[in-house]
Formats: sequence, C-alpha cells, structure tokens
Amino acid sequence: MEKTYQEKKWYNYFNTIRNKYNMRVSPKKPLVIFLNAKDVTKNKSINLIDNSKDSFLDVAQKTVKYFTKKYNCLAIFALDEVNFIFKDAQSIIDEINNDKTYRTQDIASVFSQYFYEYFNNLNKNDQIYWYCKCYSIPEDKISSYIKYKNRTILKGVTTYFLNKNLIKNSWQMKLEEKIKLCNSNENYEKIKPFEEGILYLEGDKIDIKQYLNGKKANLNQESKEENEKYFDLKMFDDLL
Repeated sequence: MEKTYQEKKWYNYFNTIRNKYNMRVSPKKPLVIFLNAKDVTKNKSINLIDNSKDSFLDVAQKTVKYFTKKYNCLAIFALDEVNFIFKDAQSIIDEINNDKTYRTQDIASVFSQYFYEYFNNLNKNDQIYWYCKCYSIPEDKISSYIKYKNRTILKGVTTYFLNKNLIKNSWQMKLEEKIKLCNSNENYEKIKPFEEGILYLEGDKIDIKQYLNGKKANLNQESKEENEKYFDLKMFDDLL
C-alpha cells in the first residue's frame, strides 16, 4: 500500500534520526576520539592552572600518557579535553567491540568508560564525567587537524585564564587581545605551556612544531638534541 504524505513525512523524519544515531567510522581511516571533562571549568573547587601532584591537570596528563602508550597512538591534550588519534582505527575497534561494530555511539560509549575508570581511580577528589564522541578523518588531514586544535585550544585556555582572573566577557574579546592580556599577567606562565595543547605520542610528550616538521623531539628528556629523531611523516605534511 502506498504511503500517504504524512506517513512519508514521519518515515523520513525517523529514518533521519536512525541514520544520525547509527553513524559509522571507517576502519581504513584514522580515528579521532574526543573527550571533554563535564563542567570542570565551572567548578570552583577545580583550578586548571594548578599542576601540582594529584591536581586535575596532573591526573589528566597521567591518564593521557597511559592511554597513548597502551594503544600506541597520538593525543593532543588541553586543560579539560583530549583528542586521541589512532592511525590504525581497526586495532582500537577490535579492542573495544567483540562484534567489530563501527558505530560511533558504541565506540564512544565504551572508550569513555575506560577513560573514566582510569582517571577517577587516580583522582583524589570528586568523580569527573567525560563527554565523548568519535569520527574518522583522512590520513592526509591529520596535520591540519592538529593545527586546527592548536587554535581552538589557545582560545579556550586564554578565555579560561582571564575568567579566573576576573576579566568579564573575555569570550567576546579577539584572540590577539586575550593573548596580550594573558601575557601581561605573571601567573600566566603556569599555564602557558598548555596554551596550544600538549602532544603525546605512545606515552611520550612531544614537541608539536618539530613533530609536524618531521622530527620527534621528546620533551620528557633533559637533552632534546640527544633524543631528536627524524622519521617519515608524510601524513603530517602542511596541508593548510
């Protein structure tokens, strides 16, 4: 029996919803898993500028380091967010799902539980919940993605710092103005190393600029020159 106009309308509506919530990632493309801590920037008991032992920032960095080492992946970490980049998407999909499902909601829900459990086992304060989403990106766009995240992280870090220092409506300011105000405050030095994100590769903290230029500069070591290694990074060519 042919559907009426109203039936077609509702069919299309619910079909759109079904497709939206069954979006899939590609096992042949790099996979990005993005996590963002819920409401920590609004929590007055959490100071994201504090990097002392057992602080939120300290625990988050230890967690990111652990996951990048465990899954041999890359991650861009900011104050309250992290972007994991898995070049081999199939490996993490196989780890998470026995039935090898490629649905974004399945991958995000399971990985966020892994991350939540590890983080909160280390965290000595209130439990922190994490939003999570994932998507595929082309391999030749990873460099552009890192640079895009550098920019958005810089906006977020400077805005957070100004808000913590009672600068009203800082979110309305131009980025250049935010950076100038932040640099004029001596306390900004504590958070400055995080202003464009921290890059981790397989458990090591890596210099972002040198990495994008085809070098691995391990920031965990005292001597950068001794640990600088050149390797093929065609996928990280500047594509902007």
